[in-house]
Amino acid sequence: MSSIKFIHAADLHLDSPFVGLKHMPAKLFERVRESTFLSFSKIIRCAIEEKVDFVLLSGDLYDEDERSLKAQIRLKKEFERLAEADIQVYVIHGNHDHMGGKWLELDWPSNVHVFSSHHVEVKEYKRNQTPLAYIYGYSYPARAVYENMTHQYIKKENRDVYHIGMLHGSMEGNKEHDVYCPFKLNELIDKDFDYWALGHIHKRQILHLLHPVIAYSGNIQGRHRKESGRKGCYLVQMEQGSTRNTFVATDEIGWEELKVSIEGLQTISELIKACEQSMESIRKEKRSICLTISLVDSGVLSTALNSQETVQDLLDILNEQTGELDNFIWVVKIMNHTFKPLVTSHKLSTFYDDLAKTVKEYNEFEQVFDPIQKNPIFRKYISGFTYDEQKQLLKEAEQLLLRELLQQNDRK
Repeated sequence: MSSIKFIHAADLHLDSPFVGLKHMPAKLFERVRESTFLSFSKIIRCAIEEKVDFVLLSGDLYDEDERSLKAQIRLKKEFERLAEADIQVYVIHGNHDHMGGKWLELDWPSNVHVFSSHHVEVKEYKRNQTPLAYIYGYSYPARAVYENMTHQYIKKENRDVYHIGMLHGSMEGNKEHDVYCPFKLNELIDKDFDYWALGHIHKRQILHLLHPVIAYSGNIQGRHRKESGRKGCYLVQMEQGSTRNTFVATDEIGWEELKVSIEGLQTISELIKACEQSMESIRKEKRSICLTISLVDSGVLSTALNSQETVQDLLDILNEQTGELDNFIWVVKIMNHTFKPLVTSHKLSTFYDDLAKTVKEYNEFEQVFDPIQKNPIFRKYISGFTYDEQKQLLKEAEQLLLRELLQQNDRK
């Protein structure tokens, strides 16, 4: 078989409103509002520069089922750029942009192929009149599709082409997103396709590395603090017996979280300086960032930070110098996770020392969790805890105990 190259992208959410950021300066907010469009333009540029055969868009091209005319026209122009480069586009629609919505219909270029919302459809990709790939896909007819559609993905009998499935959905038991078009991993593997281009989950991840490759490309542009990290698409190269996924970052605005410790800080001025120094490391990346700052640990400033007014003033001060329009840092939120220093009575001090030592030397994690791990519901959704997750749970337990101790001590 000849080799093929394509882009796998999903969850464009064009024209997302970014409601929580309307308090930003107008010029910055306009850059954020444009970010989904600019990110998609980068994907199109990548496709043209890499001379891919086709682009797969696995659902949620728009943010709402009532697609804005602006979003449709911008999308059409990008598709026309691909048409000029003789690059095909294969589209399925998901829960956000389902086919049952209302919109003003446009005429799309002939290189755009939209999959049916009535059943799983198969489309043939040809190069120089020679079939190279069968692409299987299904568009949502309504916002919520709870049926497992994998039984309709039936592989056609042709070993001389690549078989690629497009599906907008999530694995059964997923708790991070609404479970639409649920599937089991083994169901996809058993179809004996060469690649599964998944959409719906906004976190980039490869569920199955070897044949077949089963991958979520994630969304192309983060839209809030829970969508942190680099965003973009996969550039996929396939030749007989091998598949290579290369992540291409296309996000225009990054979402990051920064932890700043108040331990040892005596004044708000020192805290401001600590925040600015931490932000400087991000500024060196020369990217535009929407930033969440988490204030952590114990210190004398904890009491002052319990005042929402103080936290808001701190946020305003840090946003006075946002940087250039092309490379700004905007503090979206400051979260206070600090607690007051432990009162240095002999009893409390001894307790704190014992607690810190216990946390440091704790090695009975599995024994404590053994009873709950025997629960079938627990085992269904959680396979276990990594070393880092165990440390994080212990740290959170330590802080909860300290807060409870301090609260009880304050009541006396």
